Amino acid sequence: MRFYTGDESGLIKCIDIDANVSLLEAQAQAAKRTKAAAKAKANLKAGEQAAAADTSLAGVEIRTVDGRVNRSNGIQQMCTTKWATNDRAFAVARKNGNIDVVGFEGEQLFTYTDEKFAERVSIKHNGRTINERSYVGLSASDSHFLSCTNMGEVRYQSFATSEAKLMKLPLDACRMRTHNERSSVFAVGGREHELSVWDAETLQESGAGAKPTPIFRAKNVANDFLNLRVPVWITDIQFTSEDATNPTLAVSTGHKQIRLYDARAQQRPVNDWEVSKHPIYHLQASHVRPELYFADNMGNVQQMDMRTGHVFGAFKGIAGAVKSISLSEDGAKIAVAGLDRYVRVFETGSMRRPLHRAYVKQRVSHVVWDWEHKDFSTQEIEEQEAEDIWETMDKAALKKKSNKRKAVAI
Repeated sequence: MRFYTGDESGLIKCIDIDANVSLLEAQAQAAKRTKAAAKAKANLKAGEQAAAADTSLAGVEIRTVDGRVNRSNGIQQMCTTKWATNDRAFAVARKNGNIDVVGFEGEQLFTYTDEKFAERVSIKHNGRTINERSYVGLSASDSHFLSCTNMGEVRYQSFATSEAKLMKLPLDACRMRTHNERSSVFAVGGREHELSVWDAETLQESGAGAKPTPIFRAKNVANDFLNLRVPVWITDIQFTSEDATNPTLAVSTGHKQIRLYDARAQQRPVNDWEVSKHPIYHLQASHVRPELYFADNMGNVQQMDMRTGHVFGAFKGIAGAVKSISLSEDGAKIAVAGLDRYVRVFETGSMRRPLHRAYVKQRVSHVVWDWEHKDFSTQEIEEQEAEDIWETMDKAALKKKSNKRKAVAI
C-alpha cells in the first residue's frame, strides 16, 4: 500500500506500508524493541548514554517527496494529475496562495501565485468575520486547473498560458468538488451558500460580461415544524453518478445531516438524514458500492448505506478530527488522516478492523491512495525471489560454459 500526504507544514510525503505485516505484529515488534532498550538503559554504567529507542512500526517506510517545513506553505488542497513530461504529478494549493504542480520525484513543474492572498481581509458575513483567504477546492487535468477560495473566487486556468476565466460566487464557500469523469464540471456550497453545479467550459465559451448559467442550483429544505427557515451550511460534496449533465450528489452539512440531490428530479434534496451527533466535515463516496463514509469534528468515521440512510458501522481508534479520507481501488480498504498525525488503514467490510497505521509527525491535511502501486502477497514475493535465483544461476552457468570454451580455444 502506498499513500501520499500533504500536511500543514508544506511537506508532501510518500508512505509505503507492507500489506503482509499486520498491525498487531508490528506493535508486538515495537514493544520488544522498547523493552530491550529499557533493559539496556538500566544496565548502563555511570556516564554512559543510552541510544534512542526505535519506536517505529515494522512494515512502514516514510520519505519526503517535496517541501521544507514552513507553515506559510501549508497544503490546503491536493490532487493527482497527468503532466506532459511526467506520467503523474501532484497539484497542491498552499496557504500562501500558490498553486504548484509537483512531480512524483519532487520536481517543480508549474507554479501560479494568487496575489490576493497577500492582502489583509476582514469581512463580516452571516454573523462571522472572515479574516483570511483559503482554498476550499482544487482539481487539475492535463491542460487546466480549477480552484476555488472561501471568498467564492473560481479560477479556471490553462497550464500553457496565463489566460484564465474567473467567476465570482457568494462568500463563505466551504467546499468545491469536481466531477470524476469531467474535470470542468464542479459543485460548490458553504455557509448560507446553497449547492450549485457549474461547467467551467461554458464559462470559457460565454465570453466577457456574459452571465454563466448553472447546470443545477439547489433549493433549501422546507421550513421546520416552527415554520422557521433552516440554516444552510454545506461542508462537503460528492458526485455519485457518471452523468455530468444531470448529476446526482451527496452533501454533508454542519448541522449533522447528509442529503442526496438528483438534478433530474427536483431542486430540493430527495433524501435528508440526520446521521451524527456532531457537525459532519468530510464525506467520501465509494466508487464500488452505494456507500458513503463521513467524518465529524470529533474524530468519528462512519459508514452509511446510501440507499437507505442506515449507518451500519464505525471505525475505531482515531484520536483527532479527520481531515481527509481515501479509498483503495477495490474499495476494500479505507485510509483516514487528520490532526492526530497518523495515517490509519481499515477494512471496509463488516469487521472494519484496523490493518495498519503510520506516524507522519505533521498534521495531515490531505491523503491520496496510490492506485497504481500494487501489493504482492507473501507467496507472490517468494515465487518472484525463487525466479530471480534461478535466473541468476542460469546466467552463471552460461558464463562458466563460455569461459571453458575460451580456455579450450586457447
